[in-house]
Amino acid sequence: MTLANIESPVDESYLDSVSSCLSPRIGVTDNNETSSPNKPENYCVSIVDIVGSTQIVSTIGNSRNVRNFYAIFINTMVNTLKRHQAKVIKTVGDGIISYFPDTADSTNSTAFENALKCCFAQIEQGHNINNMLKGDRLPSISYRVSADYGKLTRVQLNNFDNEDLFGSTVNFCSKINSHAPPNGIIIGSDLYQVIRSLRPVINNYIFNEYDSCYSGVGKYSYATYLVSRGQQRVINSVESLYGSLKGIKKCAFEGITKKILTPKILLIDDEIDDLLVLQNFLMLAGFEVKTFSSSREALRHYIEMEPSTYDLIISDIRMPELNGFQLYCKLRAVKSDVKILFATCLEIAEEMLTLLPDLNREQLIQKPIEKEKFIEIVKKNIVKSRM
Repeated sequence: MTLANIESPVDESYLDSVSSCLSPRIGVTDNNETSSPNKPENYCVSIVDIVGSTQIVSTIGNSRNVRNFYAIFINTMVNTLKRHQAKVIKTVGDGIISYFPDTADSTNSTAFENALKCCFAQIEQGHNINNMLKGDRLPSISYRVSADYGKLTRVQLNNFDNEDLFGSTVNFCSKINSHAPPNGIIIGSDLYQVIRSLRPVINNYIFNEYDSCYSGVGKYSYATYLVSRGQQRVINSVESLYGSLKGIKKCAFEGITKKILTPKILLIDDEIDDLLVLQNFLMLAGFEVKTFSSSREALRHYIEMEPSTYDLIISDIRMPELNGFQLYCKLRAVKSDVKILFATCLEIAEEMLTLLPDLNREQLIQKPIEKEKFIEIVKKNIVKSRM
């Protein structure tokens, strides 16, 4: 279940299960009265949401187990949010909406650092959550965290401790949530721009721009960023990056202290699920990744960039607009020695080698592929591109 449609109906028995398991209880008053709204202010808002919960819950069975399933996830997340000074607003289906009051001051680097730390703390709870679920013989889960920054109106409910949030920032934060890979973190451009201005914060994280999202609330083309821990690292030798590869014990740069920036990869696949999986593999391995689900948009981007920007291009073959072969030919017209890997489900290796004699087998990847093997192939091809 995603949060893209906040108004989607939820089975009442599930709602009862979720509501009764929260500590403290999150809900609404019987009389539904509200006090006057506060003046709108800018805040960082966050949403955490289980991936594919509808299908998961359908396999659980009785309501007691459903209640326990939600209790483990929600209570763990609520406690994590509170430890990072987040204010939990409400649950929507299987998601939790919260915001960080201290981020009202956009120059408060400590507050924004704390908000990012909270996002990662939620992801890191996945192991504990799944261990608890396993102990109760319940299915394991993955989930996504999204965050954005913008105007929010806080409304206090009469005769109730909790408040509610209104504003397009909440709606858009829920929309971009589904774009993150499982157990990943995605943020909107407005939050990124604030963090970018805070040097002590941005230096501790890597932000990879993702495809722009469409929103009817004034943000017709709104950039999003996948976030990972670490710095835009400078690697002192090729050996330190590729030393784990058995086939490369000596490289052409041995003994040279030339500094090499984090390798950059352009990833193209019209299948969003495949795109997210491969992107996640690459980001976790420390690569900087730019993704496109449209081969024509990827080509346009490549033409506009400096030809040497990317160390490697990874492309699907069967795509609309331009297939992988057509894209490769056009890329070569821009940069004759462009380095490319083809990742495809098609078993046409022999035909490809015949059609494109300058390719070799190491440039062909058949999906699905294990993460370790995929990263090893990518590293080998980047080494060759830099020799």
